[in-house]
Amino acid sequence: MKIPLAPRPVMLNLKILLLSRKFEIYSSHRLVEEIVSREHTPVLWDPEWPLARLKIQPDIIIPRISSFQFPEAVAVLKALETTGATTLNPSQYYSVARNKWQTYQALHANQIATPETFLVSRSTKRELPLPFIVKQLESSKGDGVFLANSDEEVSEIFQKTGDRELIVQEFFSEAFGTDVRAFVIGDQIHAVMKRTARPGEFRSNLALGGTAEACELLPGESELILKTTRLLGLQVSGVDLLRTRKGSLVLEANPCPGLEGIEKYSKKNLASSIIQYAEALHGRHQTSR
Repeated sequence: MKIPLAPRPVMLNLKILLLSRKFEIYSSHRLVEEIVSREHTPVLWDPEWPLARLKIQPDIIIPRISSFQFPEAVAVLKALETTGATTLNPSQYYSVARNKWQTYQALHANQIATPETFLVSRSTKRELPLPFIVKQLESSKGDGVFLANSDEEVSEIFQKTGDRELIVQEFFSEAFGTDVRAFVIGDQIHAVMKRTARPGEFRSNLALGGTAEACELLPGESELILKTTRLLGLQVSGVDLLRTRKGSLVLEANPCPGLEGIEKYSKKNLASSIIQYAEALHGRHQTSR
């Protein structure tokens, strides 16, 4: 895919650490590609590696942390932050955004439109009419998301996941299998796509075989998206919207949004935009010291 080149950076040879367990995937590859293209030094670091072996002090940290062993990875991120490096999505904000219940609580408390959601355990009774969506608190790419049509199915989900708590979320039949993903960097929406699930699937995630197309935001959606990212303190995120009979609702704000699908469908060089934003953020931090 041909993506337009970006202007050369003002600051050269920054050490940019990518904290990830998967350096071979598209998003990691693209970020490294743009780090090198903009004449910086990429530092690849797996959260499982002993920090005592890290001999380079990074200028910028870009966390790409999945749900696998998430608390351990966040602990590593917190330790790296003590070096004074500029971090895209600092650990305290990353942790809230990765937890769907904490995200809902923050959105609801600040009157940001979101589906009605409850935290449930094996013993609590459901408070929403069936069917409803059941989600693990920390999951991504559609994993850990289920459609429950009966109480028996909810019990089966608890057995399958082994979790003590899950969230149940209001279901909207008119939005079945579709949502809108907005890619936000800083205080700007850089790309938007509408995702559609493959036949027979209710989850629209591209990782599960969904398709996408570039789309325009409806009136009021830009404000809703940016209010969400400001509230959650995210500098890079993928905000998911559901268009329903109640209007546009925020589903979540992913602090580790994938690049492959949205670069493909928007034809925008989002990896370069992330690095340029990191350069500018680092420059502001240096000036303020």
